[in-house]
Amino acid sequence: MGEEGLSINPSSPILGTGCVAQVYSCTYHGTPCAVKVLHPSVSSSVHLDLDLLTAIAKTVERVGTWAGFEWWALPDAVNEFSVAMKKQMDLRNEARNLDVFNRDFHGCDYVRFPKVLKAGKRVLIETLEEGESIKKSFKKDVEERRRLAVPLITVFLRMVFVHNLIHCDLHPGNILVSKDGTLTILDAGIAASLGEEDRSNLRDLFGAVVMNRGREAGLMIVDRARVEKCKDREAFAKEIEGIVNRFHDLRKSGLTLGGVKIGALLGEVLSACRRHGVMLEPKMANVVLSTIVLEGVGRTMDPDLNLFEAAMPFLTMRK
Repeated sequence: MGEEGLSINPSSPILGTGCVAQVYSCTYHGTPCAVKVLHPSVSSSVHLDLDLLTAIAKTVERVGTWAGFEWWALPDAVNEFSVAMKKQMDLRNEARNLDVFNRDFHGCDYVRFPKVLKAGKRVLIETLEEGESIKKSFKKDVEERRRLAVPLITVFLRMVFVHNLIHCDLHPGNILVSKDGTLTILDAGIAASLGEEDRSNLRDLFGAVVMNRGREAGLMIVDRARVEKCKDREAFAKEIEGIVNRFHDLRKSGLTLGGVKIGALLGEVLSACRRHGVMLEPKMANVVLSTIVLEGVGRTMDPDLNLFEAAMPFLTMRK
């Protein structure tokens, strides 16, 4: 690839492959490492796909006004997705994300991230991280799974509420577990930061839900919505209150991941917003999606993990 000091053994197995790039094991100036290389012509293919998605979103919004599709904000959501995908066409963006994650979690003994050795637009060289996929831990004994669940959830909460750079691709394939139980998080190509207002809104909303203040959460959503044509604020707040109440009815099991499906809760809230004409900020989509994906991993690792106990330190800290 023309990179001085980089040597790839053609017989070495591919470490990972995706729609954007492949990862190979190699040596860089004699040190074992991993190199990520963009697929040939991937940029033109992605741009073509994104143009098609944009056209479809605009058409659906235009002809689907009668069905309330405008409140889905499809063009804005597609635009947000497009920005994230286009950033992946330049691996220097991922390198910057990795540098920030390494700085944010410096000194943390339960998680690490690959360190960047050299970065270019199409090639990223990083440290080779040891460990097995967290998927293999799904088959281990209960205590071993529980030991991994708490740090995994804590890492995500720190990303959201402390550091404000959120890894938005936290599926099991991007999480390794070393022999000593340390988590390693890979593939930082998709990451999101929220503006101060959105971040404050998320903290307040999350806190209202956890503290069982459903009506307050409903009014907060309306008052802080990007656009709203809600004809009955109280009716909307009452519906959100009902959703939150059902959520807290499950507190008999301790608000655990096994007893509470966050994805279903978020889905109900989004449906209520659409019905009442309340448009949420599309930038929240990446955070919501990451929460849903991580919820599935967390539930598999430890269904008894208490969300209330895990989240409270982050909700009560000074803003």
